[in-house]
Amino acid sequence: MAESKGKSSAKTDGARGPSGRTLGGAGRPPEGRQVVGLVTALVTPLTAEGGLDEPGLDRLIERQVAGGADALFILGSVGEGPLVSDSVYEQTARRAAATVARRSRLLGGASDNSVERCLRRLEILAGAGVHYGVLTLPFYGWPGQRDHTIRFFSEIAAKSPLPVVAYNLPKAVGWQIPAEILEELFPIPNVIGIKDTHGDLAQMARVASSPARPAHFSYLPGNTALGARLLALGADGIVCTPANVFPEPFSALIRFHQTGRADIVRRMDQELVPKLTKLLDLLPTGAASIKGLLEADGVCGRHTVRPWPELASSDLPKCRLMLAEMRAAIAEFNASSRAATA
Repeated sequence: MAESKGKSSAKTDGARGPSGRTLGGAGRPPEGRQVVGLVTALVTPLTAEGGLDEPGLDRLIERQVAGGADALFILGSVGEGPLVSDSVYEQTARRAAATVARRSRLLGGASDNSVERCLRRLEILAGAGVHYGVLTLPFYGWPGQRDHTIRFFSEIAAKSPLPVVAYNLPKAVGWQIPAEILEELFPIPNVIGIKDTHGDLAQMARVASSPARPAHFSYLPGNTALGARLLALGADGIVCTPANVFPEPFSALIRFHQTGRADIVRRMDQELVPKLTKLLDLLPTGAASIKGLLEADGVCGRHTVRPWPELASSDLPKCRLMLAEMRAAIAEFNASSRAATA
């Protein structure tokens, strides 16, 4: 695992999954890539009073490890990282690191509105045992200029106790970092990757396939609907929210990609992924939708940070029906895939 004080490097163990396997070969990232494969963007289970639901977080993490996730991303946007209290933020980081217990890479959101506040969050993550810090640009009135963007990530990376993943999230920041500026992040010391979350396939494809991207630098799309196409273009993994509920099919998609089964990946992208991404559409936010489904499945509660929407208890039967339909769709696809590979 990466040391909490580690800087950007090309360690050969940086591209190992939780089982210790070395990634490489057809469809696989170069060995120097530190974050690869299925990265589940975890929700943060909360109690009705707004505290951390520790047993719920434990169950959620165990589900991910058992389901084949290569890495977990806590306290990001779907993890309500910028919204939870300071005490819940730190408690979540410590509990997640203890529960993961080095079985998976652990990324933590550290986004805030100044360099100093971001660095404070990075110190908390490092002290808790998280491996990487993930940061958007400041999200309160960001001017949307190249020089400010490069300066922000350069200063954060130079002072961070953790390797840094830059997070392009125009929905939160109000400005999409253009591909040509993202490419300027490649040589910044201690920036080891980009999480890119929007719907502009052409811009994402440019970064994923860039010949200038260093061997150590991970490209991770956060738009699940575009994930398979971007893997084919050179992305190193997918940061996936629906995997909170169903990690197994997304883990399988990654494995089929890594073993060169582009035919099965295409089928999954056309037949299964669109159904799974609809899990995000129950409510206006992905966190509320996923938490409602997880409560219906007995994993954790549906509570969100107030005043953000949360699922009504009267909607839980609808969630259970949706879960049953998704399980049936997954089982049907798995059966047809087994027949195709027999």
